[in-house]
Amino acid sequence: MVESKAVFGAVDFVVFIGMLTVAAGIGIFYAFKDRKVKSVDNYYFGGRNISPVPVGISMAVTFISSITVLGYPTHAYLTGTIVVWFSIASLVQIVIGCMYYIPLYHRLQVSSVYEYLEMRFHKSVRRFASFITVTISIFFMGLTIYLTSLALNAVTPMDFKVSILVTAGICTFYTTLGGVKAVIWTDTVQAGIMIGGSIAVFIKTTIIVGGLDKVWEAVERGQRNTIWNFDLDPTQQNTFWSIVVGMGTAWSALACSNQLITQRYQSCKSVRDARIASLVSGLPMAGLLFIAALNGCAMYAYFEGCDPYSSGKIEKMDQAIPYLVVQIFRDTPGMAGLFVAAAYSGMLSTVSSGINAISGLVLEDFLRIWFPNWKDTTKLTVSKVLGLLFGTLVTAMAYFTGYLGQTIIQMSITVLGLFGGPLLGVYTLGVFMPWANSIGAVLGLASGIGFSTWVAVGKIIYDPKPGTMHILPLSTEQCYAATSTQSNYSATLDTTTFTNALSNATTAMQAERPAIADSLYAISHLYLGMLGLLSTVVVGLITSFLTGANKPAMSDPNLFMPFIDNRFLPDKVRQFFRFGVPETWRFKKGDVEVDSISYQSAIVLPGAESHLTPRNESHMFFHEDTFV
Repeated sequence: MVESKAVFGAVDFVVFIGMLTVAAGIGIFYAFKDRKVKSVDNYYFGGRNISPVPVGISMAVTFISSITVLGYPTHAYLTGTIVVWFSIASLVQIVIGCMYYIPLYHRLQVSSVYEYLEMRFHKSVRRFASFITVTISIFFMGLTIYLTSLALNAVTPMDFKVSILVTAGICTFYTTLGGVKAVIWTDTVQAGIMIGGSIAVFIKTTIIVGGLDKVWEAVERGQRNTIWNFDLDPTQQNTFWSIVVGMGTAWSALACSNQLITQRYQSCKSVRDARIASLVSGLPMAGLLFIAALNGCAMYAYFEGCDPYSSGKIEKMDQAIPYLVVQIFRDTPGMAGLFVAAAYSGMLSTVSSGINAISGLVLEDFLRIWFPNWKDTTKLTVSKVLGLLFGTLVTAMAYFTGYLGQTIIQMSITVLGLFGGPLLGVYTLGVFMPWANSIGAVLGLASGIGFSTWVAVGKIIYDPKPGTMHILPLSTEQCYAATSTQSNYSATLDTTTFTNALSNATTAMQAERPAIADSLYAISHLYLGMLGLLSTVVVGLITSFLTGANKPAMSDPNLFMPFIDNRFLPDKVRQFFRFGVPETWRFKKGDVEVDSISYQSAIVLPGAESHLTPRNESHMFFHEDTFV
């Protein structure tokens, strides 16, 4: 394609600034509307009465950050149509969340998702998990801001350091002022911008290259019709199984054991509404991922024969899609601004959700334990201060990330995915396996993180086997000679040259390559979350049995979810999958008996004796408190 100097014009800036203004305006609106409601519950959960439709849309764009808008088209550009399966993988978490975790969290009405871990195991497990999540969230949000600003710096005259400060400041502003309502409704607006901008790119690019048939012909010529790769080899980096199973696990961890999403479940008034919200989230989430894959294919058709990275037009592959946007919309004022707004919307939605969620975690899991007598007004003030504090930390992290270097950034993205699997693993122990005890939970979580980190480090030290990465060839044969003078990159540089240089640089290390480098270390990075989950569960169960496993008959049924529980199944089948956990607890005070009440979640009135008996069990529990 013939390219000319593209300019991010005044109309583009108006569109972009307009999006930021709308976001700030929503925060101001909800701060004014709820100015008389001095409630932490309203600030973090919207009074637990928000409509499921905007909640679902907010969940979707929390999953789909700007890394998706910018990164997945590039991934499809390099690896082909296999990326389409990511849209299917994103739906796995909906099934798991609706079946098990949404009913559990609504039953317990927890403010922090990690409060469950204290109920089920011990407060140390709760604080361990919460600390990990807060720390990793700060890093991830800073990384998201940095990568977005760096990528878009290629196509806008705005200095990326200035853009970091402006966007992080506005995000912190509306999140701190308006709480979760501002976050959810801003996410809803931003979802429309993200979808509209992404669709516009695909339509325009397809028109320019000559239609859908031309896009498909280019995909076929470039060997990019890779969607039917069902190879079961776990060392193959991108296959149907690695994407659906591996990423399905990673997204399930976010949906079921992370405050960012579980906070949305608790913002709905009932299990039914929370399930509707989860189902609603599937359409924009899968849709955006599918459009991103299409944009990658269309981008390949546009740049076929003149790869912008190999020819030196861009410095990093993450800048490919913004570079495409300013090329195709150079004669359409405002459209480049719309896509930039779409990418920034993805970043804002993730960061605003993260700031609100980790502020709530710190308040619930640490400060309220140390200061139990705080009034609601004090807790609300502290919540807003925490929002400002974490906004500042995230901004600082975004600046700091710029000094880490590209290799460390890539490693950090991998490390961020290591914690989701082990966290989901410790919830799997608690929710489904009544034998697990607190020692097993702590050691299981620690070993899960340690094992998956060990594998990830091994993957960094030793290159994957040839042919497992599935990075497809690119060409610069059709580039104009003039492009060779635009940067330090040679116009004849292609993936073969790069691969050969990398191979020569690592020959000595590969000569001493151990067997584990081509087995455990070679497993696809997409499976790291699954490895962490499995190792957490296995170590947790073994440790629990070695240190004295819990007795299922003594377990609180409100903290347990059977794998299979349907009233149409025979009673023997249902009882088997309860693993000995009673269906309800029976409370007895005098001649009065009450079913379906749990020791942990009951309200306690001191000063009287009570008897608590599991149904169909003769063992009596004696407590010094009365449960009502």
